[in-house]
Amino acid sequence: MAVHKPAFIHETHLDTIKDVVNELQRLDKLLADTDLHQYQLFNGAYFMITSAVQRSVTEDYFKNPKFIEKFIVTFASYYFTAINDTVSDSSELSVPWSKLNDYAKQKSAPKFVSLLLGANAHINNDLPQVLKTLMEKENTEDLLSDIVKIDKLLMESGKQIIGTFDETNKIVDLLKRHFQFMYYRPAMYTIRYWRIIAWKNYRKLKKEQTAMQKITRRSIKIANRWLVVSKALS
Repeated sequence: MAVHKPAFIHETHLDTIKDVVNELQRLDKLLADTDLHQYQLFNGAYFMITSAVQRSVTEDYFKNPKFIEKFIVTFASYYFTAINDTVSDSSELSVPWSKLNDYAKQKSAPKFVSLLLGANAHINNDLPQVLKTLMEKENTEDLLSDIVKIDKLLMESGKQIIGTFDETNKIVDLLKRHFQFMYYRPAMYTIRYWRIIAWKNYRKLKKEQTAMQKITRRSIKIANRWLVVSKALS
């Protein structure tokens, strides 16, 4: 009998990248036996990318590994909060993350859309807030180069991520298997572009707190567009 609600994630116990990786791995197993399948692909991708960051920290890839650890832990806390809010049907669930639940209502929806919806909520809506919090504490913007290095790891993980699933739509799956320039590259470069915009929106948020409303509206608009695409391809 399937378990319908995974255990809550205890965010206060997350202090290191290793903690985040372990929690993502635990959550991946839980999601397989729940009715929250809309999060499963994104969670798997998150695990792969964060694992790559963890390895890179030990290989002296980053100039400021301590900052990267803070960044990964703080950033992940937004995702884990969204999971907790979804599980508890909380009214606090941010609207961009709630779009994944709207996606779950579509039958035979392309799987890559769930990945993009998760990335949209986490990057376009969450990332500017994370950067504002951390940069204020660090009091420097020289850390951008390390953030950009994560983009490289993200792009390198892309092919590994799309190899973990098959599309139910035969045409979409054909594109995935044989025409990656039409399937993989547009999605990955879209995510990379979102990360660039998130950095710019962090600067806006730094100057004006009300900018967050515009940031969230943009994220919602992007999610709605992908839901239209998903419906058309279903």
